[in-house]
Amino acid sequence: MRFTMLVFLFVSFIAFSGAVYAGEPTKEHSHNSPHGGVIQGADGMHAEFLLDKNGEPKVFFYDKDMKPLERDFQAVLTLKAHDETEHKRDLKKDPKDGALFKGEPIKGLTDWDTAVVSIKMKDGWKHIRFSHHTDGHGH
Repeated sequence: MRFTMLVFLFVSFIAFSGAVYAGEPTKEHSHNSPHGGVIQGADGMHAEFLLDKNGEPKVFFYDKDMKPLERDFQAVLTLKAHDETEHKRDLKKDPKDGALFKGEPIKGLTDWDTAVVSIKMKDGWKHIRFSHHTDGHGH
């Protein structure tokens, strides 16, 4: 019985780890965040994540030089709050700002622990992981 439980926990850990981050490792950055969010880089681009005071998730995309990057792709947010609750939102491109993707507000949520933005690119899904309580740059 103990062995079965250990195997189950190990498999669960591996499955969760792969679901949270399946992309290439992110690199250290020292960029100032234009909108006060957390910035991460992946595959030659940067993303800035923030949750506004109304609980609306926003992701701004930039190229490698931190210039706004306007692209059409499918984006999904998975956010974990400090109380371990998980929230998923489809992110839609803002019609006025092509570098901004927004999701439906998460009622009552003003603070968060981790967020993963999954982007469907032509060569598959890319995952960008953000951590709220670090040095301000998601490292």
